[in-house]
Amino acid sequence: MSAIIRISAAQLPTVIEGKSFDEKQKVNLAQILIMLEQAGKRKSDLVLFGEYVNLHHRTWSSDKKEYVPDPIPGPFTDTIAAAARQAGLNVALPVYGTHKGALSSYVVLLNRKGTIVGCYQKAHPTLPEQEMGIKAGADLPVYELDCAKVGIMTCMDIEYPEVAQVLMLRGAEVLLFPHVQSTWGEIDWEIRYRARAIDTGLPVVSACYGYREGEWLPGKMIGRTSVIGRDGLILADLGRAIDLLTYDLDLDDKRITNFFFDKKYDRTLAVTASRRPELYGDIVNQAIKEKALKEIQRREAEREQLAKAKSKTKRKS
Repeated sequence: MSAIIRISAAQLPTVIEGKSFDEKQKVNLAQILIMLEQAGKRKSDLVLFGEYVNLHHRTWSSDKKEYVPDPIPGPFTDTIAAAARQAGLNVALPVYGTHKGALSSYVVLLNRKGTIVGCYQKAHPTLPEQEMGIKAGADLPVYELDCAKVGIMTCMDIEYPEVAQVLMLRGAEVLLFPHVQSTWGEIDWEIRYRARAIDTGLPVVSACYGYREGEWLPGKMIGRTSVIGRDGLILADLGRAIDLLTYDLDLDDKRITNFFFDKKYDRTLAVTASRRPELYGDIVNQAIKEKALKEIQRREAEREQLAKAKSKTKRKS
C-alpha cells in the first residue's frame, strides 16, 4: 500500500435541469459518470461523492415521490461499478437505497474491480429522515481499500465527536464526510468539520454540492467540498463551484506533537494512548439519552397544547 493516496471529491450541481423525474435522474447519472471519467484521467485512487448522490434533488423535498430508493446492489450501483472498473478507481458512493431489506442513507464502497467491498449505513439519520422510513446503522466500521483504511461519517454523524474517535480507534487513516448540509451556518459547520481532524489527528475529506457562479446565497447548500489536514487546516476547498477536487495525501505524514508525552509522537497515537475510557461512561449511558428524549417529547406536547389554545382563542374572538 503506497503512503501517497490521490483522493478526489466531486461537487456536483445542487440543481439538476430537466422536465421530469426520470429525465433529471438521467442527467444526474451522466454527470456522475463524467466526474468518474475525469478522476480516472487524474489517476485518482479514491473518489468521494456527496450524500444521496443517486437523487437529482439535494435539498429537502416535501414531495415524497422525489425519493426513489435504489436497490444495493442494483442497476445504479452496477453502472457506477462498471465505470469504477474502467477507470481503475475506488469509489465511495452515497446512495438513498435498500440493502438487505433496510431503507437508509448508505455509502457503497466499490474497489477498482467494481466489487462492493462495504456498505456503510448512516448511524445518525435525522428525525425527518427516520419519519420517511430511513433506518439507522448499528456499527461504525473501518474499511480497508488498497490505498487506505477509511472511516465514514455521513452528514449528521459528524455532530458527534465520538464517531470520529471510534473510527480513529478502529484504525482509520482517512475520514470521509459526505453530506448535504446547508442552513446550520458556515462557522458552525466549519468549526465542527475541522475539529474532527484535530480530535483524531486524521485528514478529513468532505463532499457536498455546488452552484453555478453567481447562484449561491447564504442558507443554500454549503458546498465547500474540501480536504482538511491533521491539524485542522484547510488544504483544499472548492468553495461553491461545481467541480472535482483532487489532492494527494501522504498517509505517513503524521501530525507530530508533544501532546501528553514528553517526547514527540504522532497525534493519533498519542490521543489513543492517553485516553481515560474509565471516565467516559456517561457517553454510553442509555438512561441519560432516554431522559433527554422524554424531555423533548414533553416540550413538544406543551407546544402543541399552546398552539391549540391559541387557535381556540382566535376562533372565539
